[in-house]
Amino acid sequence: MKKLLIVAVSTIALSGCLATNQQGGAVIGGITGGILGNQIGGGSGKTLATGIGVLLGAMTGSAIGQNMDRPPIIIYKGVAPRRGAAAPRSNNRCSYIGNDGVRSSCERGHADRRREAQRRAERRAYQCSRYRKCW
Repeated sequence: MKKLLIVAVSTIALSGCLATNQQGGAVIGGITGGILGNQIGGGSGKTLATGIGVLLGAMTGSAIGQNMDRPPIIIYKGVAPRRGAAAPRSNNRCSYIGNDGVRSSCERGHADRRREAQRRAERRAYQCSRYRKCW
């Protein structure tokens, strides 16, 4: 009983040193799995069960902690316009288009052109800095 109490107090004290929930989950899961595995079997089978319990508990605790470390995903859904009302507008060249699909295609086209202009500017800067061919 004293050993279990010492292990529990040590675990609680050291849990403050852990940086992420994944690390804490692995430690707590490993200890819990070891304790549960120690309750099964006898002799060398007890040692094997304890080792397997530690491994399974650490893997499970790590997976749970990793899930807890993920940032929340927030999905914003816009309110659909009333029938006959104007579609929501964005601040770009395509904002005058009322059809959602056509407006989306227009915005993608503008994004593609901006991306290509950025690539050209990067190539020009590279040529200028590397080969001194500035134009």
